[in-house]
Amino acid sequence: MITVKKLSLGIAAAAAAGCAQAPNRDEKPNIVFFFADDIGAECFGCYGSTEYETPHIDALARQGILYTNMNAQPLSSPSRVQVMTGLYNDRNYVAFGYMNEDEHTFAQLAKEGGYSTAIVGKWQLGRSRAMIPKAGFDESFCSQVEMYLESRGERQTDRYANSMWDNNGKHYDFAIYGPDAMQDYAFDYIDRKVEAGEPFLLYFTEPLVHTPHTTTPDDAEWDDNYGSRFTAAADTANFKSMVKYLDKQVGAMVQKLKDKGVWENTIFIFASDNGTSTRILSRTADGHEWRGGKGEPTYMGTHVPMIITWGSKIAPKVSQHLADLTDILPTIADIAGVAVPEEWKIDGVSLYPEICGKEANPKPLVLVHFNPLWPTTPSPKASRYAMDDDYAYFWDGRIYNYREDPEFKTPLMWADAPEQLRQRLSPLKERVDEMADFYPDKPGAPRRFPYKTFYDFAPPQNPF
Repeated sequence: MITVKKLSLGIAAAAAAGCAQAPNRDEKPNIVFFFADDIGAECFGCYGSTEYETPHIDALARQGILYTNMNAQPLSSPSRVQVMTGLYNDRNYVAFGYMNEDEHTFAQLAKEGGYSTAIVGKWQLGRSRAMIPKAGFDESFCSQVEMYLESRGERQTDRYANSMWDNNGKHYDFAIYGPDAMQDYAFDYIDRKVEAGEPFLLYFTEPLVHTPHTTTPDDAEWDDNYGSRFTAAADTANFKSMVKYLDKQVGAMVQKLKDKGVWENTIFIFASDNGTSTRILSRTADGHEWRGGKGEPTYMGTHVPMIITWGSKIAPKVSQHLADLTDILPTIADIAGVAVPEEWKIDGVSLYPEICGKEANPKPLVLVHFNPLWPTTPSPKASRYAMDDDYAYFWDGRIYNYREDPEFKTPLMWADAPEQLRQRLSPLKERVDEMADFYPDKPGAPRRFPYKTFYDFAPPQNPF
């Protein structure tokens, strides 16, 4: 089991005190949602890791709420649709790399609440520059919009060294290192919004630490061995320095907000889109060595970090209840002071009461409807299951105690389970059985718009 490192001797007492300082609702807080790529909870010191250097992220955990049971989807596109819309994938997921442009999003709600909005980083939701403003973003600086394969080659990458970035759908910017160019744009955006006195939502979709595992500008080899920057030289040995660079960027973002005098009135959310690459082994303080679970319908595939801070306004605490990416949309809506329309029928619950030191909204289960639907590739690991605080129930009757078996290696079948356990898990079974005809690669929601994905023309492959 992945354990949570004790953050401080006084954290329980501080948490019991609720808000360290009552929020002032007359001044809208800024929102920074820093969304990392391909990194599970086991990679951070505040979640028990002993493998990587993450001092800035660990410091955030000591300043805010650390969620120990936060869950995403096991792959990127399913998670990005889910977080943007507040819906489980059985409601609106179409295919990998695609989202219908008429979906409702958290950025639209923030705009309704008077916020300036920007997305900086990975898009991957459809080959259409027109989509991004329709999704509610005033500004964008993104990869994987209309250009993807075109920006990959022997001496270029689609997100790291020598990459191309779509600047507001108007032109492309060349970046020596993509995350640095992202940071430059984001910092300029913050400068402009602070100077204008406008509340802002910054959705920073960090590409780190997704493959290819290449060197970063902080590595000596970056200069000494030019080829180390590119895919042909990718090596899992570079993963540690990529994690360190991710942490450095989080620290730089926090410092920027402090330097501009807005840290105390910024709600900062740090999370990730799915588990770590299966190529990576990570050690934790309890003596375990964990293989990453990206693409796997397991707890290692869905268990991701989430930390929320609000300057010194909230007391540090560890929150152990269930949470998932559907909760981001209603949380942002509450922060912005906007009601989510009932007809949207979202699946998430707002975390804002807990941010304010009140009792957390109940969340009885998490649904993992994981059906990636690669256009040219079957998904043999597609699964549908629901989780409570300890167990996962699968569409085919398997049961796992994910606290004891996070890699889902030892199933108990429903027919063999004790009656008391079946009674406990009956709400999970009921939710999973709402789609009684589920099967791997069952078609998703229909495509309502003509734009393509980057995967429509891909050769058959094993995406895992």
